[in-house]
Amino acid sequence: MLEHMGIRWGFVFLRSATHLEPEQSRDLMQQAVEMFLGGENERRVKNSDFEGRIYTEWRYEVIGGLGGQRFDADLETIYGKDSASFLINEQTRGMGAPISRN
Repeated sequence: MLEHMGIRWGFVFLRSATHLEPEQSRDLMQQAVEMFLGGENERRVKNSDFEGRIYTEWRYEVIGGLGGQRFDADLETIYGKDSASFLINEQTRGMGAPISRN
């Protein structure tokens, strides 16, 4: 079993702000994963093109057959207000496994 070795794995689904560059979206996604792993509920973020916060209300949501914890980002960009959402699905302990259709 991988868990005893300290390895954790899963998937991250992203709905990104339209004004962000792909690298900026990946950075926000990485910060959301760090928050998930560390049990954080809010983090301030700042970049040359935006600032704001990433937060979670500890909600479990489902996309298709996978579910996970939702994180949101409220941002003020150089173009105005924008947002992003992340669904973090951890597979290590079987969390977020497909929901039974029975």
